[in-house]
Amino acid sequence: MKRYLRLSIIRKLPLFVVLSVLLLTVAFTSASNVDFEGNDYYRYAANPASGTGGLIGTFLMIMTILPFFSMNYRYSLAKSDLYRQVAFKEKRIRYGEHLSSLIIVCIAFTIALSVQIATLAVRNYVIVENPDFYLYYAWFIPMYFTCLVVGTGLYFISYLLVSRSNVFINSLLVFCLGYTFFNCINYVVIAYCTRNIAEASFFLQGPSAIGAISYVAQEFESLICGNALLLPMTETTEWQYNASFFTCIIEFVLLAALGIVAFVIEKDPSSEWAGKPDSDKPYQEILFHAGFGTIGLIIGTIMSGSIFSSILSLLFYVSYAASYYTLYGLLRRNFKLKGYQFAVLFGNVGLSIIAGFVYMAITSFEY
Repeated sequence: MKRYLRLSIIRKLPLFVVLSVLLLTVAFTSASNVDFEGNDYYRYAANPASGTGGLIGTFLMIMTILPFFSMNYRYSLAKSDLYRQVAFKEKRIRYGEHLSSLIIVCIAFTIALSVQIATLAVRNYVIVENPDFYLYYAWFIPMYFTCLVVGTGLYFISYLLVSRSNVFINSLLVFCLGYTFFNCINYVVIAYCTRNIAEASFFLQGPSAIGAISYVAQEFESLICGNALLLPMTETTEWQYNASFFTCIIEFVLLAALGIVAFVIEKDPSSEWAGKPDSDKPYQEILFHAGFGTIGLIIGTIMSGSIFSSILSLLFYVSYAASYYTLYGLLRRNFKLKGYQFAVLFGNVGLSIIAGFVYMAITSFEY
């Protein structure tokens, strides 16, 4: 295992160089653009500027898409046969491919963050020497470890989705629609419970890189700048923020744990499935339909009300059905659907229409 991991890291050195240059560029640019010439206003500003948000966002986005780079042995029959002929057990190949990707990106992030902190400190204490605005550098330590934990969690959530398929295009579809389901289903539920689309918008972030960047980057920027509160909140927005935060945390932990369990325990499909759109398990179809079903529920919710019977509403549903059919055919590499497949597809379309009528009914009902 150690030998294969070392070989895998050496083979991915070009990826390490590219990611290091990207992260270093973001780190140095962000640190160079921090305004230390301001006054005490910056400590209490609604949008504190420590320059860390860009680096954290870039790192978490990389961790989200990184599993695609470690699935080559699943996307090609020739590569699958080659990998399985080496003197390593199959799980060791998976462990080595994914752990090597995690290691090189974490090292690149560590180097980039160190450069950013050094640049900030030099500008803060040596060049500018402004006694009115000093960053709280101690907060960079918990921020660093939080980013590593959150980034690793995002990696395994993405792995959970990407590994459901044996072709890159299918993995991409399942990745996008799986994240759509996990991030938007809360929005639909809250919209129906509160009868208020605006209030439900707090729950759109979910266990994704967008939610992680929002909570991790913004909160630590606030702490590093000495700002106690990130944004002024009313009693209404405070419960929404707290509820969406804890919901996101719970979902994030559960999905990351499930991804780690799948990574450690689950067996890869045999070589005969490599490069084929089908799978020996039903997970890719379940996630695909769940994602499109959630999109349909959102369309039904938004299109309800005064414009529900308008031409615009009809165009939305026609576009939704056409996109659904086209991408489903692409997923299967066959546009001739079977009876039960048509039933699932049009069932989801019909459900979105019914959802619109239901939401229109409950929002017009006074109680």
